[in-house]
Amino acid sequence: MERRQILFHSSDQLTAKKIFDTFQNRTTKKFGQNFLFDANINRRIIASAGDLTDKVVMEVGPGPGGITLEILKQPIKKLFVIEIDKRWAEVWRTLSELFDGKLEVIERDALKFNEEEISPEVIISNLPYNISTVLLTKWLANFDRYEKLVLMFQKEVADRLYSKPRTKLYGKLSVLTQWKSKVEKVFDLDPGSFTPPPKVKSTVVRFVPKKTAENYKFFSLVLNDAFSHRRKLLAKTLRKYSKNVGEILESLGYPRLARAEEISVENFQKLISCLEK
Repeated sequence: MERRQILFHSSDQLTAKKIFDTFQNRTTKKFGQNFLFDANINRRIIASAGDLTDKVVMEVGPGPGGITLEILKQPIKKLFVIEIDKRWAEVWRTLSELFDGKLEVIERDALKFNEEEISPEVIISNLPYNISTVLLTKWLANFDRYEKLVLMFQKEVADRLYSKPRTKLYGKLSVLTQWKSKVEKVFDLDPGSFTPPPKVKSTVVRFVPKKTAENYKFFSLVLNDAFSHRRKLLAKTLRKYSKNVGEILESLGYPRLARAEEISVENFQKLISCLEK
């Protein structure tokens, strides 16, 4: 590793492709690694996060650093990279001295990592697709800790995040995400943009978290019951919380026979608030 480090005397010499080739790393399927080498795409991702001046930023799974290098070009305060792959963690520890203390490597499993240890203000990541939904759900519980998140998902997952009522993809994750944030699609990417190419299209999504008064644990629990049997009536699936679900639905302008897929995010908030009381 030290002999290879000599090849890079400053961060200006670094590109993700050079790092990948120099350290002779391969992608690892179990970690869901699909790397982005196109600097124009990576700059576009970073630009969608807005002004990063003096921000503490976190990235999950930097790999050869396509996104990492673009973040480090910004006037940030600090970048923490969370990397489970020992090979890439070692690479970035070796290169970290080129970034004047702005980069810190944490070799951990992001699913088990407590973000409060570093208190990031912004999260930017090309998420491993095999854990992307689990990671997002984990962060959603405390979404208002962050100012902004820019994340890459498999397109099918991304479409669920901002889908609307009465559509096939509208479900628990749609409601949770839209309840906890303003969520919007930034742009799509074809498989050929990645190395190796995944079998699906990808989408960059931006989240701007918002303050919410409702209890996340209870909200999530009710939604789980509501969407566990999509075709069943809410008056039946939520009966254990109240015998008056039908009346509450009517007060919100829905028929007593309404199903979960018909209820808007705003009205789910009102419904669940009534159930909690």
